[in-house]
Amino acid sequence: MPELWALAPFRRAIVALAATGLSFPAIGTYILALDLVSARFAVMHASLLGAALGLLAGLPPLASGLAAALAAGAGVARLSERGAERASGALGLVMTLSLGLAFIVFYKSEVNAIEAFDLFWGSVLALSRPELLLTCAGAALVLVLSAVFLRGIRALLYDRELAGVLGLPARALHYGLVTLICAGIALAMRVTGALMVDAVTILPALAARSMRRGLAGTLAWGAAFGLAANFGGFALALALDLPTSPAIILVGAALVLGTGAIERGRAKKR
Repeated sequence: MPELWALAPFRRAIVALAATGLSFPAIGTYILALDLVSARFAVMHASLLGAALGLLAGLPPLASGLAAALAAGAGVARLSERGAERASGALGLVMTLSLGLAFIVFYKSEVNAIEAFDLFWGSVLALSRPELLLTCAGAALVLVLSAVFLRGIRALLYDRELAGVLGLPARALHYGLVTLICAGIALAMRVTGALMVDAVTILPALAARSMRRGLAGTLAWGAAFGLAANFGGFALALALDLPTSPAIILVGAALVLGTGAIERGRAKKR
Protein backbone atom coordinates (compact mmCIF):
# COMPACT_ATOMS: atom_id res chain seq x y z
CA MET A 1 0.00 0.00 0.00
CA PRO A 2 2.75 2.60 0.78
CA GLU A 3 4.17 2.15 -2.70
CA LEU A 4 0.72 2.68 -4.21
CA TRP A 5 0.18 5.82 -2.14
CA ALA A 6 3.35 7.25 -3.67
CA LEU A 7 1.59 7.24 -7.05
CA ALA A 8 -0.33 10.42 -7.83
CA PRO A 9 -3.14 8.63 -9.78
CA PHE A 10 -3.74 6.36 -6.77
CA ARG A 11 -3.99 9.32 -4.37
CA ARG A 12 -6.36 11.14 -6.71
CA ALA A 13 -8.48 7.99 -6.96
CA ILE A 14 -8.77 7.71 -3.17
CA VAL A 15 -9.85 11.34 -2.86
CA ALA A 16 -12.37 11.00 -5.70
CA LEU A 17 -13.83 7.80 -4.23
CA ALA A 18 -14.26 9.49 -0.85
CA ALA A 19 -15.87 12.60 -2.36
CA THR A 20 -18.27 10.75 -4.65
CA GLY A 21 -19.06 8.11 -2.04
CA LEU A 22 -20.14 10.75 0.44
CA SER A 23 -22.18 12.93 -1.90
CA PHE A 24 -23.33 11.18 -5.06
CA PRO A 25 -25.74 8.74 -3.37
CA ALA A 26 -27.80 11.88 -2.65
CA ILE A 27 -28.03 12.35 -6.43
CA GLY A 28 -29.31 8.78 -6.70
CA THR A 29 -31.89 9.43 -3.97
CA TYR A 30 -33.22 12.44 -5.85
CA ILE A 31 -33.26 10.55 -9.16
CA LEU A 32 -35.37 7.79 -7.63
CA ALA A 33 -37.69 10.17 -5.79
CA LEU A 34 -38.33 12.30 -8.90
CA ASP A 35 -38.56 9.27 -11.19
CA LEU A 36 -35.75 10.56 -13.41
CA VAL A 37 -34.08 7.19 -14.04
CA SER A 38 -34.62 7.45 -17.79
CA ALA A 39 -33.60 11.11 -17.90
CA ARG A 40 -30.03 10.31 -16.92
CA PHE A 41 -29.44 8.74 -20.35
CA ALA A 42 -30.41 11.99 -22.06
CA VAL A 43 -27.97 13.86 -19.81
CA MET A 44 -25.17 11.40 -20.61
CA HIS A 45 -25.63 11.88 -24.36
CA ALA A 46 -25.92 15.66 -24.00
CA SER A 47 -22.62 15.57 -22.09
CA LEU A 48 -21.02 13.65 -24.94
CA LEU A 49 -22.19 16.30 -27.41
CA GLY A 50 -20.82 19.00 -25.09
CA ALA A 51 -17.47 17.21 -24.89
CA ALA A 52 -17.32 16.99 -28.69
CA LEU A 53 -18.10 20.69 -29.12
CA GLY A 54 -15.59 21.53 -26.39
CA LEU A 55 -12.83 19.64 -28.14
CA LEU A 56 -13.76 21.41 -31.36
CA ALA A 57 -13.30 24.74 -29.53
CA GLY A 58 -10.12 23.62 -27.77
CA LEU A 59 -11.75 23.25 -24.33
CA PRO A 60 -11.36 20.41 -21.79
CA PRO A 61 -13.99 17.72 -22.53
CA LEU A 62 -15.10 17.33 -18.90
CA ALA A 63 -15.72 21.06 -18.47
CA SER A 64 -17.65 21.36 -21.74
CA GLY A 65 -19.53 18.14 -21.02
CA LEU A 66 -20.51 19.51 -17.61
CA ALA A 67 -21.69 22.75 -19.20
CA ALA A 68 -23.86 20.74 -21.61
CA ALA A 69 -25.27 18.72 -18.71
CA LEU A 70 -26.19 21.93 -16.88
CA ALA A 71 -27.91 23.24 -20.01
CA ALA A 72 -29.73 19.94 -20.38
CA GLY A 73 -30.82 20.22 -16.74
CA ALA A 74 -33.20 23.07 -17.55
CA GLY A 75 -34.77 21.03 -20.34
CA VAL A 76 -35.07 17.92 -18.21
CA ALA A 77 -36.62 19.95 -15.38
CA ARG A 78 -39.19 21.43 -17.77
CA LEU A 79 -40.02 18.04 -19.25
CA SER A 80 -40.22 16.34 -15.86
CA GLU A 81 -42.97 18.77 -14.86
CA ARG A 82 -45.19 16.98 -17.34
CA GLY A 83 -44.78 13.65 -15.57
CA ALA A 84 -42.61 10.64 -16.39
CA GLU A 85 -44.86 9.17 -19.09
CA ARG A 86 -45.31 12.38 -21.08
CA ALA A 87 -41.64 13.28 -20.79
CA SER A 88 -40.22 9.92 -21.90
CA GLY A 89 -40.67 10.55 -25.65
CA ALA A 90 -39.11 14.01 -25.51
CA LEU A 91 -36.20 12.73 -23.45
CA GLY A 92 -35.66 9.98 -26.01
CA LEU A 93 -35.52 12.66 -28.71
CA VAL A 94 -32.93 14.64 -26.71
CA MET A 95 -30.83 11.52 -26.23
CA THR A 96 -30.78 10.41 -29.86
CA LEU A 97 -30.43 13.95 -31.27
CA SER A 98 -27.45 14.66 -28.99
CA LEU A 99 -25.77 11.43 -30.04
CA GLY A 100 -26.41 12.11 -33.72
CA LEU A 101 -25.03 15.65 -33.52
CA ALA A 102 -21.97 14.43 -31.62
CA PHE A 103 -21.14 11.94 -34.35
CA ILE A 104 -21.63 14.60 -37.01
CA VAL A 105 -19.08 16.77 -35.16
CA PHE A 106 -16.66 13.82 -35.05
CA TYR A 107 -17.15 13.07 -38.74
CA LYS A 108 -16.90 16.64 -40.09
CA SER A 109 -14.03 17.90 -37.93
CA GLU A 110 -10.58 16.98 -36.70
CA VAL A 111 -11.93 16.19 -33.22
CA ASN A 112 -10.48 13.08 -31.61
CA ALA A 113 -13.58 11.04 -30.77
CA ILE A 114 -11.64 8.92 -28.28
CA GLU A 115 -11.05 11.96 -26.04
CA ALA A 116 -14.76 12.75 -25.97
CA PHE A 117 -15.66 9.13 -25.33
CA ASP A 118 -13.33 9.17 -22.31
CA LEU A 119 -16.39 10.57 -20.54
CA PHE A 120 -18.30 7.42 -21.46
CA TRP A 121 -15.59 4.95 -20.47
CA GLY A 122 -14.38 6.82 -17.39
CA SER A 123 -11.82 5.63 -14.86
CA VAL A 124 -11.16 6.85 -11.36
CA LEU A 125 -7.47 6.05 -11.87
CA ALA A 126 -7.29 8.26 -14.96
CA LEU A 127 -8.49 11.48 -13.32
CA SER A 128 -6.28 14.49 -13.87
CA ARG A 129 -5.76 17.03 -11.10
CA PRO A 130 -8.18 19.60 -12.63
CA GLU A 131 -10.79 16.85 -13.09
CA LEU A 132 -10.35 15.80 -9.47
CA LEU A 133 -10.78 19.38 -8.28
CA LEU A 134 -13.93 19.76 -10.39
CA THR A 135 -15.31 16.47 -9.05
CA CYS A 136 -14.60 17.46 -5.44
CA ALA A 137 -16.17 20.87 -5.97
CA GLY A 138 -19.30 19.24 -7.38
CA ALA A 139 -19.42 16.75 -4.51
CA ALA A 140 -19.10 19.55 -1.95
CA LEU A 141 -21.87 21.50 -3.69
CA VAL A 142 -24.20 18.50 -3.48
CA LEU A 143 -23.53 18.12 0.26
CA VAL A 144 -23.89 21.82 1.03
CA LEU A 145 -27.08 22.34 -0.97
CA SER A 146 -28.63 19.14 0.42
CA ALA A 147 -27.98 20.36 3.97
CA VAL A 148 -29.05 23.97 3.45
CA PHE A 149 -32.25 23.18 1.52
CA LEU A 150 -33.13 19.90 3.27
CA ARG A 151 -36.54 21.13 4.45
CA GLY A 152 -37.51 22.41 1.02
CA ILE A 153 -36.22 19.31 -0.75
CA ARG A 154 -38.13 17.07 1.66
CA ALA A 155 -41.36 18.94 0.98
CA LEU A 156 -40.72 18.97 -2.77
CA LEU A 157 -40.10 15.23 -2.95
CA TYR A 158 -43.18 14.53 -0.83
CA ASP A 159 -45.59 16.75 -2.77
CA ARG A 160 -44.64 19.71 -4.94
CA GLU A 161 -48.06 21.34 -4.65
CA LEU A 162 -47.90 21.06 -0.87
CA ALA A 163 -44.44 22.67 -0.93
CA GLY A 164 -45.95 25.63 -2.77
CA VAL A 165 -48.82 25.86 -0.26
CA LEU A 166 -46.26 25.98 2.55
CA GLY A 167 -44.73 29.07 0.94
CA LEU A 168 -41.65 27.34 -0.46
CA PRO A 169 -40.36 28.26 -3.95
CA ALA A 170 -41.35 24.84 -5.28
CA ARG A 171 -40.65 25.52 -8.95
CA ALA A 172 -37.24 27.04 -8.27
CA LEU A 173 -36.38 24.13 -5.97
CA HIS A 174 -37.45 21.67 -8.63
CA TYR A 175 -35.34 23.27 -11.33
CA GLY A 176 -32.37 23.63 -9.00
CA LEU A 177 -32.56 20.02 -7.85
CA VAL A 178 -32.85 18.63 -11.38
CA THR A 179 -29.93 20.78 -12.54
CA LEU A 180 -27.88 19.51 -9.59
CA ILE A 181 -28.75 15.94 -10.58
CA CYS A 182 -27.63 16.54 -14.17
CA ALA A 183 -24.34 18.08 -13.03
CA GLY A 184 -23.73 15.13 -10.71
CA ILE A 185 -24.35 12.64 -13.50
CA ALA A 186 -21.85 14.42 -15.76
CA LEU A 187 -19.17 14.36 -13.05
CA ALA A 188 -19.88 10.75 -12.10
CA MET A 189 -19.41 9.75 -15.74
CA ARG A 190 -15.73 10.65 -15.58
CA VAL A 191 -15.22 8.64 -12.40
CA THR A 192 -17.02 5.41 -13.34
CA GLY A 193 -17.92 5.76 -17.01
CA ALA A 194 -21.38 6.63 -18.30
CA LEU A 195 -22.60 3.05 -18.42
CA MET A 196 -21.76 2.58 -14.74
CA VAL A 197 -22.90 5.89 -13.24
CA ASP A 198 -25.43 3.94 -11.18
CA ALA A 199 -22.52 2.41 -9.23
CA VAL A 200 -22.00 5.65 -7.28
CA THR A 201 -25.55 7.05 -7.43
CA ILE A 202 -28.46 4.61 -7.70
CA LEU A 203 -27.07 1.53 -5.90
CA PRO A 204 -26.13 3.25 -2.60
CA ALA A 205 -29.45 5.14 -2.74
CA LEU A 206 -31.38 1.89 -3.17
CA ALA A 207 -29.56 0.34 -0.21
CA ALA A 208 -30.24 3.45 1.90
CA ARG A 209 -33.90 3.52 0.93
CA SER A 210 -34.31 0.02 2.37
CA MET A 211 -33.44 1.43 5.81
CA ARG A 212 -36.61 3.59 5.78
CA ARG A 213 -35.28 6.49 7.85
CA GLY A 214 -36.81 9.57 6.19
CA LEU A 215 -34.93 11.88 3.84
CA ALA A 216 -32.19 12.96 6.25
CA GLY A 217 -31.62 9.38 7.37
CA THR A 218 -31.65 8.13 3.79
CA LEU A 219 -29.02 10.69 2.78
CA ALA A 220 -26.85 9.71 5.76
CA TRP A 221 -27.17 5.99 5.08
CA GLY A 222 -26.56 6.65 1.39
CA ALA A 223 -23.26 8.34 2.23
CA ALA A 224 -22.26 5.38 4.41
CA PHE A 225 -23.18 2.85 1.73
CA GLY A 226 -21.54 4.98 -0.95
CA LEU A 227 -18.24 4.98 0.90
CA ALA A 228 -18.54 1.24 1.59
CA ALA A 229 -19.28 0.47 -2.06
CA ASN A 230 -16.54 2.73 -3.44
CA PHE A 231 -13.74 1.61 -1.15
CA GLY A 232 -14.94 -1.99 -0.95
CA GLY A 233 -15.08 -2.16 -4.75
CA PHE A 234 -11.69 -0.48 -5.09
CA ALA A 235 -10.13 -2.95 -2.65
CA LEU A 236 -11.77 -5.85 -4.51
CA ALA A 237 -10.44 -4.53 -7.81
CA LEU A 238 -6.91 -4.33 -6.43
CA ALA A 239 -7.09 -7.75 -4.79
CA LEU A 240 -8.52 -9.62 -7.79
CA ASP A 241 -7.11 -7.47 -10.63
CA LEU A 242 -10.55 -6.31 -11.76
CA PRO A 243 -11.72 -3.08 -13.43
CA THR A 244 -12.65 -0.63 -10.69
CA SER A 245 -16.16 0.39 -11.79
CA PRO A 246 -17.52 -3.17 -12.23
CA ALA A 247 -16.02 -4.11 -8.86
CA ILE A 248 -17.82 -1.16 -7.23
CA ILE A 249 -21.04 -2.35 -8.87
CA LEU A 250 -20.58 -5.83 -7.39
CA VAL A 251 -20.14 -4.46 -3.88
CA GLY A 252 -22.99 -1.97 -4.34
CA ALA A 253 -25.32 -4.70 -5.60
CA ALA A 254 -24.38 -6.86 -2.60
CA LEU A 255 -25.30 -3.95 -0.30
CA VAL A 256 -28.66 -3.53 -2.02
CA LEU A 257 -29.45 -7.24 -1.75
CA GLY A 258 -28.23 -7.37 1.84
CA THR A 259 -30.24 -4.39 3.06
CA GLY A 260 -33.28 -5.67 1.18
CA ALA A 261 -32.98 -9.04 2.91
CA ILE A 262 -32.66 -7.33 6.31
CA GLU A 263 -35.74 -5.23 5.65
CA ARG A 264 -37.77 -8.28 4.59
CA GLY A 265 -36.67 -10.08 7.76
CA ARG A 266 -37.82 -7.13 9.87
CA ALA A 267 -41.16 -7.04 8.05
CA LYS A 268 -41.76 -10.74 8.79
CA LYS A 269 -41.05 -10.19 12.49
CA ARG A 270 -43.67 -7.44 12.61
